[in-house]
Amino acid sequence: MIPVGVFLSVVVAKLRGGKFDRLHDLGIKGLPWVWAALLLRALVGILARRSIDVPWLQIVAYLIFFYALIQNMSLPGLKLFIGGSALNFLAIAFNGGAMPVSPVAIAFAGLQQGDPMGTHCLLTPATRLWFLADVIPLRSPYFPLPQVISIGDIFIVVGIFYFIQRKMLATSVSCARQE
Repeated sequence: MIPVGVFLSVVVAKLRGGKFDRLHDLGIKGLPWVWAALLLRALVGILARRSIDVPWLQIVAYLIFFYALIQNMSLPGLKLFIGGSALNFLAIAFNGGAMPVSPVAIAFAGLQQGDPMGTHCLLTPATRLWFLADVIPLRSPYFPLPQVISIGDIFIVVGIFYFIQRKMLATSVSCARQE
């Protein structure tokens, strides 16, 4: 959902008169921490495919990610992004380090139902905070890539959308006065 959200954000901003060159300096601090968190999350998935289950690494990845996000609270849309990330983190932390995903939503989205590994687990009656889990199905023709998302994912994408709109549509303000 996030790549589609970024793409649509850029397209909408461009249609509104936004400029691509305004995206050259996003003003994001702590990018090495963001990359470290993303690499840890990828590592969880890679290890899971090799039957090495380390979901606690996902919690560590989120803590590193939050460290980077807090440094950027003043950026437009980041509070929404952080809020969505926090909702996802709660679902993951309360469910053993994996994001629960609804088997009903998987089927409704038209996805192949298998046993999720690594960063996800199947939602069960024992799932805590199930309403924060991946329970919202997106499918064709309403969404280009069928998937199951969470309410946190929606907040994240809205935050990204707002951020890109503000960046691409920003105008340079000159305070110099001619006398």
